Amino acid sequence: MPRRSTRSRSRGRAEPTPKKTPTTPKSKKKTAAPAVQEGPSMLPEGAEVMARWPGSSLYFKAKINYVRSDDNEYDVEYENGTVYTIKAKDVYRQQSMVMKKASSRARSKSRGRSPARRKSNKAETTADIVDSPAEKPAEPEVKVSKVSKVEKIEKVKMLKAETPTRVSARIAAKAISDGFSDDESEKVKLAPNPELPDARGKKRGWSFEWVWALVFMLLFPAILVSLHRLCQTGCKLEVPKFSKNVNDYVDKESLMLLIGFCTVLDALSFLPVGAVVNGRRMNGFLSLMILLAAVPALVYFKVPINIVSKKYFTMVTGTVLFSYLTALLSLILSRWGTKSNINAKGNTGNLLVDFFNGREMNPKHLKMDWKLQTLRFSMMTLAVLNVLLVTDNVISVREKVSPALILSATFQVLYAMDALFFEEYFFMSHDAMNTGYGWSLISSYTFFPFIPTLITRFLIENPTSLQWYYLAAIGLMNALGYVIYRSSETQRCEFAKNPNNPSLAHLETLTTAGNKKIIVSGWWGLVRYPNYLGEILMSWSWILPAVGTLGSTALVPYYLPVVTTLMLVVRTHQINQKNKRKYGAAWNSYSEKVRSNIIPKVY
Repeated sequence: MPRRSTRSRSRGRAEPTPKKTPTTPKSKKKTAAPAVQEGPSMLPEGAEVMARWPGSSLYFKAKINYVRSDDNEYDVEYENGTVYTIKAKDVYRQQSMVMKKASSRARSKSRGRSPARRKSNKAETTADIVDSPAEKPAEPEVKVSKVSKVEKIEKVKMLKAETPTRVSARIAAKAISDGFSDDESEKVKLAPNPELPDARGKKRGWSFEWVWALVFMLLFPAILVSLHRLCQTGCKLEVPKFSKNVNDYVDKESLMLLIGFCTVLDALSFLPVGAVVNGRRMNGFLSLMILLAAVPALVYFKVPINIVSKKYFTMVTGTVLFSYLTALLSLILSRWGTKSNINAKGNTGNLLVDFFNGREMNPKHLKMDWKLQTLRFSMMTLAVLNVLLVTDNVISVREKVSPALILSATFQVLYAMDALFFEEYFFMSHDAMNTGYGWSLISSYTFFPFIPTLITRFLIENPTSLQWYYLAAIGLMNALGYVIYRSSETQRCEFAKNPNNPSLAHLETLTTAGNKKIIVSGWWGLVRYPNYLGEILMSWSWILPAVGTLGSTALVPYYLPVVTTLMLVVRTHQINQKNKRKYGAAWNSYSEKVRSNIIPKVY
């Protein structure tokens, strides 16, 4: 739907005037109206704006993702998906993009231009007005088709941007469309131009994103199911054999367990305990403690907790089904969502792409934050599965429980507890700020608990004994990884919230051209991504207790640490390129000082 014009509604109506002999009007000098500053208020999140591309004088369409009132800055996302932090002075609403061009030359023959409308005393309040010099020749004219109740418009004056910067051809064309008043029933229609380059200078062409979306939506569930199918026969790396019986994949009891667990999680989210951050109640850690405390009660009342072991595979397939249903429900409910919450990558009109990327950024339905609830489902499922599997094993074998099993399961439970204890930092993550709530995000969180538990189930079925010093060394490795991860991640999130935080005053920083700061000391002075180093150390410590039994044949449980390492290595390369474009010379200086990405002196 075209944007409503900010001009008067009578602009498009002709004013009958008697015919006169054309005379040359006296030239009147027109001065620029000063910009009026209404106040220090910031634009809201989700606003459609024009933002200057860093390092250039070009302005492009963008959407505000986050408002940094203290720094007078915005986090904006351009149409090509790039997110930058931009000063407020370089961001303004699209409505203030254009104005009528002043000229003392030949007047347009458009019926909308009457002699009485020679002057305008209105002052623009959103951007400085720049008048055209009188010496410039008349602007080119555009033919417009006939509209109802209005005679054919022969010529329309081109509109000029208010800012002295260059604008793209698409924005200039939109200015013509906005020049018509609302009472004209037809406006200039702007067809998408595949030859128009985006902010990076790449031409837009045919998109086959739907093909990749379809491939990933079939490939990832197939990998997850294959891993668990292989571990039913020794976890050896070979071609999996699938059953053709539907009942082997869909089980009523497993679905009821999942529905019941999700219902309990949603109910616990309404507990009036915990701090409120960004309008959400931070009670995830308390909810996890309540669930873990319920396990001894289940054992005391002799509830058959071994159902988790028996129905484990169908719970995996049930979770895959739930991921599709949740993404579909979110896509349907997004039709009633607010426009400011729309994800540009998930609002393409292609059903598969929108389903995969998610049409909403942060959906809130039934008084719940769905992204936050998905994180809680992931972490609580990981912790509860490990506790129930180990408890069932303790009841079954009594005194023959493997210390390696206890150690690996404990690492996973502590990881989940840490994520929920610091769950407010989730809102500073890439997933929370820049990723839509689609199948891609939903599946990554809901599938995750069933990958580390491959190690737990393998150690249950293949008990192993390790010397105490091996166990101690593995424990120290996990502790080191946790300390590196948690301390660096806390510094990153607290610094992003408030760079002037007194608790971070001891850290050295480097100021960029955009007046942003980069931490260059502490863990961040050792490697560029210390939080990734911590994650890699922790994920490998989960598998080490089973290495002696896995040998060189049972390779499936290695999937988690290997894939985690490869993904983080690829991500470091991507972020390096992004930061180089974003921070320029400052990032080059930091890279010269800190040469290692993850492992000091190695990579």
